[in-house]
Amino acid sequence: MKKLALRVDTLGCEADESDVLDQLLAHDGVLAAEIDLQHETLAVSYDEARTTKSELLDHLRFFGLSPRGETLLRPA
Repeated sequence: MKKLALRVDTLGCEADESDVLDQLLAHDGVLAAEIDLQHETLAVSYDEARTTKSELLDHLRFFGLSPRGETLLRPA
């Protein structure tokens, strides 16, 4: 399991926090996610055998979120 924490720009985001969170949790390989659009932060735990960091970032861009700083956290 890997963890990814990042800040996102939400200027183009038309979805609300619960929509983005629901869709992110439905993404294959995502184990847990926390998002705070007001503070522009996101944390995701994912199974690297089922999805990649690149696929997660593409998924976020679909909702108009633009990653601007990321930290790959140590596996749990």
